[in-house]
Amino acid sequence: MADDDRRGLWILFFCLVCVGIGQAMLFVILPPAAREIGLSPFQVSMIFAISASIWVFMSPMWGRRSDAIGRRPVLLIGLLGFATSMILLATTIGLSLDGYFSPLVAFGLMIASRSVFALFGSGTPPASQAYVADRTSREERTRGVALINAAFGTGQTLGPAVGAGLATVGLLAPLYLSAALAIVSAVVIWLFLPEHEKPVVTAPSGGKRLGFTDRRIAPFVVISICMQAVRATTTITLAFFLQDVLVLSPTRTMELAGVGFMILAIAGLGAQLGVVQRLRIRPSALIQSGLVCAVVAFALFNVEHGGFRGYAVALGFLGMGLGLVRPGNAAGASLAVEPDEQGAVAGITGAIGVIGNIFGPLLGTALYEWSPRGPYLLNGALMVGALLFSLTHPRLRRPRG
Repeated sequence: MADDDRRGLWILFFCLVCVGIGQAMLFVILPPAAREIGLSPFQVSMIFAISASIWVFMSPMWGRRSDAIGRRPVLLIGLLGFATSMILLATTIGLSLDGYFSPLVAFGLMIASRSVFALFGSGTPPASQAYVADRTSREERTRGVALINAAFGTGQTLGPAVGAGLATVGLLAPLYLSAALAIVSAVVIWLFLPEHEKPVVTAPSGGKRLGFTDRRIAPFVVISICMQAVRATTTITLAFFLQDVLVLSPTRTMELAGVGFMILAIAGLGAQLGVVQRLRIRPSALIQSGLVCAVVAFALFNVEHGGFRGYAVALGFLGMGLGLVRPGNAAGASLAVEPDEQGAVAGITGAIGVIGNIFGPLLGTALYEWSPRGPYLLNGALMVGALLFSLTHPRLRRPRG
């Protein structure tokens, strides 16, 4: 890899760490803050589900736009969209807690604020993955994709600690900081990210637009949906689960949820920066190994009754599983298509995976009303099904490249 390409990847890594920090702080702060406002777990899941439904349509569009106008402009749009969304969301929460908005009005404004992220922030992931594909060989692709995924993992590791430190300043300080970090990242991208390639000016693959049902990427789409569903369901319900099962106060809930998210992120980071970067493992092996870890994780969630330590171990297995599957799946999909389809495939896999963000949390929180372990029974079943699928589908047994 050329020095210029390596520098570009590390600049992108830094900027995505900042985005990951903001996302991690939001998932720790929003559930208890929403309860204080008067919103239910189902309403919290609706905020993310509606945003995710918009993301499904916008991500492929931004992926194709990055093929046409370049990766850097789309990255800038995504980062500034994220910053705007976090500012609006923090302001809405603050005014609601001060009594200026009723719970119903706050619910609507929080949906609108998060939707800004879906409309514009959805450009960042496909443009990032396509940027990596532009600058890596086929042999380097998995490690390059893993590095970008590790950036989010690093942010998710640092986010809870940063949020806890800022909590002494105010509940909303972490959200405003995340907006500031996104703005700084946009400036860094604008000034320093190298991009010399000319945008694609012709339609890829002989005039055919890459579609959701393209057989080359269909199995990777299925895995993406399953993994995103279990991750989103776990992320949204974890704080509620710990509070209800362990009988915690709101403050203690935020503390243990923050620790849990850090364990999830650290385990994923170890997989991406340790296993994937140091060992030359095929995408298929990464996918299957990661799914085994996820199956173990949800088995532990459903049998553990001893306290937070057992759930911490389960989160470690889940983080490892996600850390292996995500780069393996993304690299497999990238290697399955042509160079002029990289933005398109990143947009499609990112968008279709977000379908898991819609149905997973909605079904999971509905099951939560039945039993706190309901979402984790659902997740375990999904992971067993995905593992069997990966072991029997020919493209997942041995992806191209």
